[in-house]
Formats: sequence, structure tokens, C-alpha cells
Amino acid sequence: MHKLVIWVLFSLFYTPLSIAEELVFEHRQDRLTGHYLQPINGKPAKAILLFVHGDGTTAYDADGYYDIIWQPLRENGYAIFSWDKPNVGDSTGNWLAQSMADRQSEVLAAVDAVQNKYHFRANNTGLIGFSQAGWVVPALSSRVDKIGFSIGIGFASNWISQGSYYAETRVRLQGGDQQQIGAALDDYSLSIDLFRTSPSYAQYLKWAGEDPMSAGRYQFVLNNFQSDAVADYKKIKVPSLFLWGAEDLNVNARAEFNWWQQHPHPLVNTKLMADANHAMLKADTFNTQSYGLKQWLELMWLDRDAVASDFFATVLLWLEGLNMKSNISQVDN
Repeated sequence: MHKLVIWVLFSLFYTPLSIAEELVFEHRQDRLTGHYLQPINGKPAKAILLFVHGDGTTAYDADGYYDIIWQPLRENGYAIFSWDKPNVGDSTGNWLAQSMADRQSEVLAAVDAVQNKYHFRANNTGLIGFSQAGWVVPALSSRVDKIGFSIGIGFASNWISQGSYYAETRVRLQGGDQQQIGAALDDYSLSIDLFRTSPSYAQYLKWAGEDPMSAGRYQFVLNNFQSDAVADYKKIKVPSLFLWGAEDLNVNARAEFNWWQQHPHPLVNTKLMADANHAMLKADTFNTQSYGLKQWLELMWLDRDAVASDFFATVLLWLEGLNMKSNISQVDN
């Protein structure tokens, strides 16, 4: 019901800031609907940024959230490409059936599609990923034959550790005491122990109690809960910028940031954004782990003012530091 209300309001009040050109591409048996947006500064594109989604049923524009981020990028000479996840919008397939390796392969298919259509090359093709894309983008950041740079927002290195932090924070936000937090963490540990035995969905249901995951979601978690990006970090071969919000309620941002201070990489720049949440929105306004109708309306109303104060400046300054000139490698279609 809430999704229906959001969609009705979205249709009535949300007007896209720009018209995208549709580009359908194939990944294995799926046909995915992508959208290309060119720069709006009147100059050839310096580079193209492919948006790699986080978790959930996500359309190409993330219900308007991405559009707020796209505009400053496009004003500064960058093109954008994003696509509906499998089984979202006009895309076929099922994103819940994907492993992180499947998602990586899908991104490479998108890279090939935009490079073939719009004539970008690896050096001026970049990825910008959100949250769960932390197990997608770093793994592709060794592919210098495909991409030239990457940006990560709210990445966690280890799925299991991230889930533990999320569970603890959820109980704390609900006003739980240390005993209740401890009980939630014990339950989480038991669930991980169960997943390690690869039980059937029927076996899981017997354990799960009154609020189980759907069969599709359960299989997705079972396929991916052991994801860990540390090995991929060591193989990064392109300039990369990783950002976290200091007030992140979904990922232990301070621990992730500190890990990089202890394990520096010559191609990786990192920053902990003081007033930001998991999605780089202002934490004092968007202080929940998940967003509903109220948060979406606030986001649409505030527009760029919803975004953490240093986010755009940080990203644009870093991109300019890559010294990508206007896209002379891009030719007319």
C-alpha cells in the first residue's frame, strides 16, 4: 500500500530534470533498460559515469534520488548511464537471483553497451556505486581495459559484519537496552550459522519465526552473505574515491574508513563526510535506516539541499583532479 501511495505521488509531483535517451542492452538472457543522459554544459562529455545500484528493487533513477546527484555532474561536463535492475521497469530477469559475480558481469555488459553506442573508452568510463555495490565496483576496478576510475559511496567490506552492525543499530534506534541488543546480535549470529549449512527454504522457515524473508530474498541472501571485498581492494588498478557518511546507520562507516587508514592504497582516496548518512544525505534530516513516504517527500522538496554539504564539491574536485579533458575520444553518433 505504501509503495502504491509513493508511486501515485511520484507520478503527480515528480518531474524528471532531464530527458534520458533509452538504451536497451543484453546481459545473458536478460534485456535491461538503460538511460543515457548527456552533459548540459554545452560541451562534449569529459567522461561517462555508470551508476551501480545498492540493494533492493531499484529503477534507473532510484525514484528521483539519483536525479539530484546527476544534475551537478552533468553541469560540469559528465554524462550519465543508469539502468533498471532485472525485473524492474521494462528490464527482464530477476535481480534476486543474482550473485555479486552476476552483478559484476551485468555492469561490464552495460560498459560495453555505452562504449559501443556513445564511443567512450576505458580511460573516460567510470563507475559510481552505492552501498551493496561495494561488492561489485571494487571487483571491477582492476579492469583497466574497461574502466578508468571508480567512486564508492557507503561501501562495506564484509557482508556479515555489516549485517551485525545494522542489526545492532536497528535495536538501538528502537530504544533497546544492552540486553536487547545482545539478544539481537545472538539471533543474527545464529542466522549466519544456519546459512552456512545451506538449508532449504522450508528448513529456514521452521527457524525464522513470524517474520521470515520471502523465498526469493532468502535465496539472494544465501547466495551472497559471504561476500567480502578485501581481496578485491588489493587488486584495484584505477583511481578510486571511497566516501562514507560519519552518521551512517547502515554501515559501520568509521570502521571502514579506519581500515583504509591502516591499509592505504596508492590509487584510493577516502573521506568520512561529517554530516552525511549512508546515502550522502544530511543526517540530521534523514536519520533512519530505510526511507518511506515522509523521507521521499522531504528529499523531493529539498532537492540538492538534502545532500551533505561537502559531497558535490568533494566528488567534482576529485574528478577534475583526474585531468580528463573534454571527450576527444568520443565521436559523433
